[in-house]
Amino acid sequence: MGKSLHQSKFMGKIHFKKAVSFFALASVFSLSACQKEDLVEEQAAVPALSQGVQASNIIEGQYIVVFKSKTESASEIINDLVASREVEKTGIKGIYNGRIKGFYGRLSKNQVQLLLHDPEVLSIEPDQLISLGKPTKGGGGGGTTEPTPTPTPTPTDPTYAGLTVMAGETIPTGVAMVGYGDGAGRTAWVIDSGVDATHPDLNVDATRSVSFVTGVTSVQDGFGHGTMVAGVIGAKNNGSGIIGVAANATIVALRVLDDAGAGTLSNLIRAVDYVTTNGQANDVVNISISAGASSTLDTSIKNCAAKGIFISIAAGNSAVDCSNNSPQRVNATNVYTVSGMDYNKYFWSSSNFGAPVDRCAPAVGVQTTTKGGGYTSYANGTSFAAPHVAGLLLLKGNAMGSDGTVIGDKDNTPDPVAKL
Repeated sequence: MGKSLHQSKFMGKIHFKKAVSFFALASVFSLSACQKEDLVEEQAAVPALSQGVQASNIIEGQYIVVFKSKTESASEIINDLVASREVEKTGIKGIYNGRIKGFYGRLSKNQVQLLLHDPEVLSIEPDQLISLGKPTKGGGGGGTTEPTPTPTPTPTDPTYAGLTVMAGETIPTGVAMVGYGDGAGRTAWVIDSGVDATHPDLNVDATRSVSFVTGVTSVQDGFGHGTMVAGVIGAKNNGSGIIGVAANATIVALRVLDDAGAGTLSNLIRAVDYVTTNGQANDVVNISISAGASSTLDTSIKNCAAKGIFISIAAGNSAVDCSNNSPQRVNATNVYTVSGMDYNKYFWSSSNFGAPVDRCAPAVGVQTTTKGGGYTSYANGTSFAAPHVAGLLLLKGNAMGSDGTVIGDKDNTPDPVAKL
């Protein structure tokens, strides 16, 4: 589509143009949280600061732009926008050309206004910074206190769900509590800070693993958080170390956080879109990261889940309602938001809560793998509750069970305790 054709399309369609929501942070021009799986075009233009996000997290001048077209490539549409001088080629930082078509990059206020009136554009929202706390003491955006000691339940018999645990293996308390089995041949996509690909207790698929961190090609975990998540999901049954919930599962590392545990919303969306394109039904995605409300991220999660891929999401560790955070607020088939508890099934004081939560799982004193080939026994946070559920989803899918409800849930609607 050349410049003249784009201009004629613009003139022919301008009287049909749709207004789109204008939210600062979760979305400058965002869509309703109650949207259907396909993006909704007709929205009211309402300049407002979206709930659930701090303005300080906005990347000033950087935006995520989503196109309406399901047939043209994002590159073709971008070329038209450049030709019509609505965007500058040098401002484009990355392209979405999967189920979601669009781009993210630098835009002036004038360019934002031009794009708002372009019939090709569905939505615009500001990019956000995302970050984590120290991985040895929490995750999912917080959780920096040492766990409160609680009595440890007696582990179950070493044969469980068809898995005979090898001599020399340790069954972590959380794994024993929710149940475990053999995850060999099943894939868990860990969207996080990377994974220690040389850890002897992890089966990492380097071929499918990808870094989305700008300027970084390695998926090797420099921060440590993703390696801890991976161990809970699928640490090997190999006669040493620990086992994960879905022992021996294949881990695919999708790195969106740098060595300091920082990243961007735009790259998180890229990672989810990558799974949608390359994943298979019955695969599982773990996301122990939280952002402010984002219609684009929410839609990418729904697109992925609609393919039959299960998604486990940490509720977060700020002791607040997670209904205004993405992707925590997503309510869709195959999507599970997970709160945290201790081993006595008491709701963890720092866990987020709210209507989006689907399950509760161990989040206090979690034993798991660490970068550098080691282990820890005091991981603390919903970041480590979510991978317990991810492992169960690998083994059972939506047939995953529950073991009563958590005690002391802050929203007064007790979450079901995850169980094989």
